[in-house]
Amino acid sequence: MNYPDSLFLSRHSYFEKRFARLILRALSDQYKEMADLFASGQDIGKVDDNGLKMVYQAMYQLIMDDEGTLTWNSIVAPITNQEISTKDIFDEVASTLKPQNVSQMTSFWRRLMDGFLQTYIIFRINEVLSTGVKRVNELIFKQRGLGLSDEQITQMIRAVDLELRANTIARTETTNAMSKAQIFALESSGLNWQKAWKAMRDDRTRDSHIIIDPKLFIPLKDNFIVQGQQLAYPGDSTQGATPNNTINCRCRLAFKQTGARFGFNINR
Repeated sequence: MNYPDSLFLSRHSYFEKRFARLILRALSDQYKEMADLFASGQDIGKVDDNGLKMVYQAMYQLIMDDEGTLTWNSIVAPITNQEISTKDIFDEVASTLKPQNVSQMTSFWRRLMDGFLQTYIIFRINEVLSTGVKRVNELIFKQRGLGLSDEQITQMIRAVDLELRANTIARTETTNAMSKAQIFALESSGLNWQKAWKAMRDDRTRDSHIIIDPKLFIPLKDNFIVQGQQLAYPGDSTQGATPNNTINCRCRLAFKQTGARFGFNINR
């Protein structure tokens, strides 16, 4: 594994671990609420999702600040001589309504990310919630078939181990958030960029991701075709990519200015 990949994975691990704990807490609260709803004879699908929404919002905004600033200072600043020194985003907006003062850029990115999250959070939270409800309903059906009482089933729902699921969600969302933050930062530069898909070269990476040509740069707004599915960046599920292309993905993007012979690496 090369040095840029190692740096990327180090940042990825930091975000992943930080938010896995918060996601675990939010999921645990949801399961406890579903247990209470089941015990009182109510529909478990009415579980509150506000806690998980807050975690998603905090996660994407923090990563936007960090990755946006790093991407700007590593790639854009050497060209424009405008470095973002303090940490105080949709696609077309980023390239047309960018602020004139670079010191306002991080606030601008947060507004762009907020716009993205308005639709993305609804999609992802519904997906996470529906999966949880489905699993609890399957547990209820199975345990009732084994003759357990509702009280015993309620305790089982409360005791479900959610750590693996929280880690999986955190890892998947970290990849998506880092990729989206980098794209937003470059789109707001006013320059033209190309991107390439860089797969991690280890035994944890999908074969379908490893075979993507890391030297193939495409326009920033174009999509990669991975197993016949369109993804704008690693982790992108907004265009219908299935979980087998996104869950636990740790791939990253590399960029170069359009027309440049050699690419700038965001992680060097």
